[in-house]
Amino acid sequence: MKTLYTTLALLIVAVFVLSACAPAAPTAAPVVPVETQAPEAAAATEAVVATEAVTPEQEEVSLWDQPYISQVPPILMIEPYYTIFGQSQVAVPYYYEEAVKLAGHSCGATAGAWIITKKALEALYPEGETPVRGQIAVEAPGAENEFPVGVLGEIITFITGAAPKTGFIGQEFGEANNLFKRQNKMVYTDEPSGTPPPKMEWIFTRLDTGKKVGVNFNLAIITPIATEERQAMGAKLAKGGATAEEAADYAVYWNDRAKFVFENADMDGFFNVTVYEEGATETPPSIVSDVKTVAAEDFSWDQAYITEVPPIMMMEPYFQIFGQTQEPVPYYYEEAVKLAGHSCGATTGAWTITRKALEALYPDGQIPVRGQIAVQAPGAEDEFPVGVFGDIITYVTGAAGKTGFIGQEFGKANDLFVRQNKMVYMDKPSGTLPPKMEWIFTRLDTGAKVGVRFNLVVITPLPTPNRIAMGKKLALGEATPEQAADYYQYWNDRATYVLKNAEMDGFFTVTVYE
Repeated sequence: MKTLYTTLALLIVAVFVLSACAPAAPTAAPVVPVETQAPEAAAATEAVVATEAVTPEQEEVSLWDQPYISQVPPILMIEPYYTIFGQSQVAVPYYYEEAVKLAGHSCGATAGAWIITKKALEALYPEGETPVRGQIAVEAPGAENEFPVGVLGEIITFITGAAPKTGFIGQEFGEANNLFKRQNKMVYTDEPSGTPPPKMEWIFTRLDTGKKVGVNFNLAIITPIATEERQAMGAKLAKGGATAEEAADYAVYWNDRAKFVFENADMDGFFNVTVYEEGATETPPSIVSDVKTVAAEDFSWDQAYITEVPPIMMMEPYFQIFGQTQEPVPYYYEEAVKLAGHSCGATTGAWTITRKALEALYPDGQIPVRGQIAVQAPGAEDEFPVGVFGDIITYVTGAAGKTGFIGQEFGKANDLFVRQNKMVYMDKPSGTLPPKMEWIFTRLDTGAKVGVRFNLVVITPLPTPNRIAMGKKLALGEATPEQAADYYQYWNDRATYVLKNAEMDGFFTVTVYE
């Protein structure tokens, strides 16, 4: 289904209006030019393309101009939530290109975060054992706003499910079984550590056995070297001042650094894994012990709707200046599901909040631009469901909290490349009831501002006391197959209710402020 949507999307965007990325705007992407077309023609062509028969059997259209991004082997993860919600009874592949979409670019650091996670999981789960999300805690080597800690941490969280304050508290499932708690399983230091990045060590703990390993990443040895001249060229690209030849040369340099990490991951002294505690010799019983692993290419969701939600198309300026793609990129609902660890009425709600806000900010077929959007959250990051929604909104828009990329030389040259603190949470919980919570989205190049509220209490089927009790029973592994099957239907019906009724009066309320 991704292939189908990607094929459609790339056909459509060839005629979409890309004026949101015109270099004249203060925070617009200074990029190698992309073909544009007038809004009227674009709208007409979109309607024609959308009615053409495109089948999954057609040759796949490549999304990336850098093939390595989609060639990195996935990391297979067991997700207990998928199991108890009837969404997958086998391990789920997490792909590097999904981490790239989250980060907004591929580089030596994103590749490094991927390998850090891979090596830690291989040490914690040896001999082909599949890692379990929610069963892993991570101690970061610095503060969440300390570069590159938060940037690497976001990718580690995406794969392992070990989340900071924004993570899911687990509700009734977490009350029954700690495996379903995700909040505060990624712990950052309160203050910057001041540790040089090559000395930063990430500590991973497997919570069921107590085994603990540390991984550090000597990123200083990556080549080609990031010279002052290369940094100056990066700033020039961010300002839109580089020639086509300079841009092409820089793209080779930048992506060669990422590829160096993958090609030399086992080089002595590059990634160092230290075992601090061996943990239990036998693995304790688990509710996911029967979950099987299949080849990534054979994986499919047990709930078809997860891949049937149309993607949200986004322009990413980093992809453009790094030569990774010059086209809008599809962000898929199933990627948000992988980040959240499950599909539910809240995840479909966060997805729809984002879609509606972007449609209001970028009307008439304009493609939204990551980095050009700021978001004000309606509560604190550890206030339910604020942080859970915020993570999904960040994934799509690029508007990140304290963990976001500061932009380095690119951000100094152009605010479009700064991602940190473009998602602003309140310092303290607001105490606002979830149906009254309003997310405020601002388009930074025009000043347009919209608010979106989501009246989630109208979702059916209703979460009755009996349903809540059954959720706890499932989390403890005590439900019968018949009870589990009934719960699967109830849970996923709530998620699909949101998608099917998104235009219902009073469900999602969009208010234009500026």
